[in-house]
Amino acid sequence: MSLAAAATAQAQASTSNFVAEHLKSPDDLSKIVALRKKLLKEQATLDAKLKSGAKEQLEATREGLLKLQATKKDMAGIREAFAEIEALADGADSRGAKTKGAEAFAIITEVSQIHRNFVQTATMLQKLSALPGQVDELSVWLEHDQEDAMGPATYLLPLHFHLSKLEAFRNETVQTARRSAAADVQNQIADYFAPLDNLVKAFEEHLFALGRNIMDLAREGRTNVVVKVLKIVDKESKEDEKAAAIRLAKKANLEGASRFRSVVANARVIKLYRPKVLGGMERAAKELFEEAWNRFAAENPMGLLNNLDWIYKDLELVKEEIAPLFPEDYNIFRWYVKAYHKILGTMLKDRILATDPEASSLLTLYQFTKEYESTMKQELGVDVDWLKPSLLGGKEQEIIDDYLSLIIKKIDEWSANLMSDEVRAFVARENPPDEDTEGLYGMQGAVILFQMVNQQMDLAADSGQGSILTRAIDHACKAMANCQATWMRVLESEFKKQYEAKNPDEIVGGLVEYVIALANDQLKSADHAEALQNRMEPLVSQKYKVQIREAIDNAINGFLDVSKRCTQVLVELVFADLRPAVKELFQFPAWYAEGTTTLITETIRDYSQDYASHLNPNLFEVLQDDMIERFLLAYIGSLRKCSRLRMPGAADRMRQDTEDVMTLFTGYGREEEMKEKLEVLNQIIGLLTASSTMAFLSYWSFAKAHGPQLAFVEHIWRQRDDLERSDVAAIMESCKRKVAAEGLTEIPETGATIVHRAMQAYSASASTGGAIGAASSLFANVVTKVGGSMMDTATAAGGSGGWRGLLGGGGSSGSGASRIPPSA
Repeated sequence: MSLAAAATAQAQASTSNFVAEHLKSPDDLSKIVALRKKLLKEQATLDAKLKSGAKEQLEATREGLLKLQATKKDMAGIREAFAEIEALADGADSRGAKTKGAEAFAIITEVSQIHRNFVQTATMLQKLSALPGQVDELSVWLEHDQEDAMGPATYLLPLHFHLSKLEAFRNETVQTARRSAAADVQNQIADYFAPLDNLVKAFEEHLFALGRNIMDLAREGRTNVVVKVLKIVDKESKEDEKAAAIRLAKKANLEGASRFRSVVANARVIKLYRPKVLGGMERAAKELFEEAWNRFAAENPMGLLNNLDWIYKDLELVKEEIAPLFPEDYNIFRWYVKAYHKILGTMLKDRILATDPEASSLLTLYQFTKEYESTMKQELGVDVDWLKPSLLGGKEQEIIDDYLSLIIKKIDEWSANLMSDEVRAFVARENPPDEDTEGLYGMQGAVILFQMVNQQMDLAADSGQGSILTRAIDHACKAMANCQATWMRVLESEFKKQYEAKNPDEIVGGLVEYVIALANDQLKSADHAEALQNRMEPLVSQKYKVQIREAIDNAINGFLDVSKRCTQVLVELVFADLRPAVKELFQFPAWYAEGTTTLITETIRDYSQDYASHLNPNLFEVLQDDMIERFLLAYIGSLRKCSRLRMPGAADRMRQDTEDVMTLFTGYGREEEMKEKLEVLNQIIGLLTASSTMAFLSYWSFAKAHGPQLAFVEHIWRQRDDLERSDVAAIMESCKRKVAAEGLTEIPETGATIVHRAMQAYSASASTGGAIGAASSLFANVVTKVGGSMMDTATAAGGSGGWRGLLGGGGSSGSGASRIPPSA
């Protein structure tokens, strides 16, 4: 689009906006006349201003053109004058011969050059003769300043001023000699200037020493000395730049380069004072760090980290006192920060990190780097880019990972060693388990395990990272799970040995005591795990609380599973002794006459008394539930297996058995709960005593509680010697029709009942040929499933601590140091 078109479009847009602004309603049309007059007036004003401006611009342009013409005339005149001078200098006439004036000009030029040479020679001789005295005097000045390294440096600037002149004289003299003088003359000149060279060298050493001590000078209040040093460095840096620029210009044959004094430029030695002074300052900083290392880290490298506060004080001094003395282009505060940062980082990486420090040292190192960066940024206002790369070269996360790996390694090592010792003691059973003041058996495993775990978790918490603590807890819980799995295997192995032993001499005694101790120990571990959870959760955010809770809940669940299995084994050990008696249940004549169940209940009572004395009360309640479950499985299973029931003797004996069992289990409390569990025996007695006309009513109350169980009920009625088979068939037909009509399922909605589980055991015994072994296996599976849901139920009911309520409340006791002989 052209400029005219653009201007037209803009004008149209402006006009539209104007009309839209002033003509907003029909009433505004009456204002058009007034608006037109206003616009004409504004147009006249603008036209007048434009005419006046155009006139002024025209006058300025005319004046500029006149000045350009005058300048052009002046340039032409100058050019003509130079041409005349050049013609006079050449002195040639029309025939090409030199004029007298030209010859005279050449003679004058030669005489002037000779005069200048004489003056320069005289001046050089004068300077050469005065040089030794000047060197001696300047040496005295230098010695005076060197006597007090932290003094006012009175002669520093005068020394530099005079030495600079002497150096320039030396450089020109040496350069001139190199062009025209013989080698022996050059050697003589070099020898003559040797004292000056030594003095210059000593001066530079003194200057660089002051540069190295800039921090100390500022600390002593000698900021004026710092300024003198910087003035000298700045002066020499500019001279270096000037000489280097002349050399580069001459080398590149740039226009005008030949006009510079090549002698001075070529003779000067580039001194590079600025990088040398900065290098000395860096070496001084390294010496500071080296001194700190020798003082604080000679025996313990980590001691250095506790004695580095001087870094912040030094940098504060630089920021407040030294930085204002330096030219801005030095950025001296940034320079010091980066120098200290680099030196410290190298020292930490090469002297601490490279030595494979322990976990606590790694954490201390990591925390120091974080505090260091925070202090630098917040207190000193350091730019984050000045601290790159980080002190540890970006290995901070790697350090944390190594730290976590060391924690994990310790957990694995200690838990493996602990389990090795504990399992060895459990299997050998050379000494009785520990017993606390309350008489409860116990082991040292729980205390030692959680001492170790808490120690390592504290180290993980010290990292200040929720992810590290969570990962450490998760691994600790996995280690606990491994311990639990080991105990399960050992427990099953030792129980199997005892259960299958043909001769008592083949087994090691004391298994009961050690199983009790293990059960108590595992419950105690659940307490410790819950305490760990309560202590660690507040240290992390909600994100990690969920993970920690889940991991520890699983660990608690595992401890409860082991405790539960221990109670099962204790129950099975009882019934292992009762195998002969269980076989006689419902058998003639033993069960009818000799009171087989009385023998069973008395044996259970003896075992229970021992268990109650040494088993945690919460676990004893669980054991009682397991014991009654196991008894009912055996009792009902024997009933299902019997071949004949002699009535009414069988009913009378079963009533007496029920009373004996009720007396046994209600003796340990929870009377109503025990009666509810044993109610199934009364229902079975009802089936056993019902007449043919009343049998259906007894069955239906039984079926509603335990499911149809038609095979079991039919077996009981068929084995009764007081019922005819035809009556039994008729009753069963009625029962089957009722069950079908009501839609009763084999397992009630409330879950599998004891009768159902007993029938499962009976079915298993029919296939394996061992009723007692099948009942034992079924019992273990059943109570494991029931116990496995304990943690889930407790968590849903009241958090991870809710499992205590399911066990009856209260915690486990610690194990003491006293010993008792194992019971029989």
